[in-house]
Amino acid sequence: MVVLEYELNLSATEFLYFLDCPQKFRLYRILNPLPNKDDFMNSRRSLSSYEMRGYQGKKDDGIKYHHFFEKFHKKYAKVIHQTVPPEEISEDSIKLLYWINQQEKYIAAKDDCYWYPVEREVRLMTEKKRGQIDCIEFCEDKFGLRLIDYKPNPEPNDQLLLLFYATLYNEYQLENPNKDGLNYEVLEVGCYYYEMGIKEIFDLIEVNKKTFDSFFKEILEKIANNKFFIKKSSCWNCNYKYACNIEQRRS
Repeated sequence: MVVLEYELNLSATEFLYFLDCPQKFRLYRILNPLPNKDDFMNSRRSLSSYEMRGYQGKKDDGIKYHHFFEKFHKKYAKVIHQTVPPEEISEDSIKLLYWINQQEKYIAAKDDCYWYPVEREVRLMTEKKRGQIDCIEFCEDKFGLRLIDYKPNPEPNDQLLLLFYATLYNEYQLENPNKDGLNYEVLEVGCYYYEMGIKEIFDLIEVNKKTFDSFFKEILEKIANNKFFIKKSSCWNCNYKYACNIEQRRS
């Protein structure tokens, strides 16, 4: 696999795949070529399209909950002040936890702009990165933005992934200074763990951004130099292990 200069662009998924196993990233990229920027930023999949592609179990549940979070404020903003939530929310523990989280935010907010998300499910693509940011909010006590990623439970690479999204957003603003929208800098990042109903927020520290930028540059250099070595420790739960085994036999 020869990676051309214009192909040195990683999605959040590809970034984590390379960290997990460079060969896994290589196989994923062969099966999923780099998309056109306009196509990537403007495409949206319906829930039914995920079902048609065979998504099942927790992955399918996660997609459905992301859809619920995205539509929540449009559907429930007028009733968020009520003591008793709507029946369809009370019947689902994850939806109820999110209702409680958003109601607490609504009560604490001194202005509507600090309760409503600025944007949801935002797809961005820069020269070197692309990804979908689940939620963008105003910081309550700073002149800037907070990015939120929805996840079922904490994972080891969560803060690394949040740095990826933060640098993606800030890079997109620098590359597109005349685009309509909010020209605020990302100052905070966080995860909402929807199976636990917990939100963790972190300040985006400049030294962390610089460290991440250097680390990301090293990964791109390895990809450009075709360094797709195999991490055997990652094979046990890899979706590509059978294709990988076939390739190893052929070579």
